[in-house]
Amino acid sequence: MVDTWSGYDTEALRARIAEVEREKAEVEAFAAIAAHEMLKPLVMTEAYAAIVSARLDDEAHADSRRDLDALARGAARVRQLVETLLHEARSSGRKLRRRPVDLQKLVRDCVGLLAPEIESRDAEVVYEDLPPVVGEQALLSGLLMNLLINALNYSPRRAGVIRVCAAREPTAWRVAVESEGPTIPEEDRHRIFEPFHRGRGERRARGTGLGLAICRRIVDRHGGEIGVVPVNGSGNRFFFTLPA
Repeated sequence: MVDTWSGYDTEALRARIAEVEREKAEVEAFAAIAAHEMLKPLVMTEAYAAIVSARLDDEAHADSRRDLDALARGAARVRQLVETLLHEARSSGRKLRRRPVDLQKLVRDCVGLLAPEIESRDAEVVYEDLPPVVGEQALLSGLLMNLLINALNYSPRRAGVIRVCAAREPTAWRVAVESEGPTIPEEDRHRIFEPFHRGRGERRARGTGLGLAICRRIVDRHGGEIGVVPVNGSGNRFFFTLPA
């Protein structure tokens, strides 16, 4: 006699669940292999661009060195995106490894990785007295890196200022990345966190269109909220909360 519950064949249901779990494991394994294979040429591109750039004379090949530096930065960005996606995929089926995270150091490390881009634009990233927070460090690093890259992309082309700050709320920390530049229209402030969304009137077709979607996913997994509000009529403040 078939064991049933509420009209369902429980044996068939168990078999289907097991099949779905196997398929999920296969997809995760394939994604890990694919990501690893994608990372190898990106790392080589960064390395060889740096090697060739170092061999060129500063004055005689200034344009070529600038192009190679741009190539290396682009590869580094995509590599960081792939690493964040891979970490998110690997952690999606388990609980987050929540640990105390030094937010000040995390931002400092991200700024260090973005130093060539910041310097090339004569931009400035201002942050101080950022508190420790609780979360999974690798994911929070990807979150902050994507928000800083987004701020750089749409800040003034020269001498823009980006501010990172944090404020204590009753049950959470609210962290914000504030930049100058055109204010995002109200009707777009929710849609920009959707995958591949491109805002109207964007000045540069840069990036993958995934950065802010990744940010929302990471914040959701930490049980927080993410959003954007205008600043002083010209600029945007991207914020996210982390339960304290």
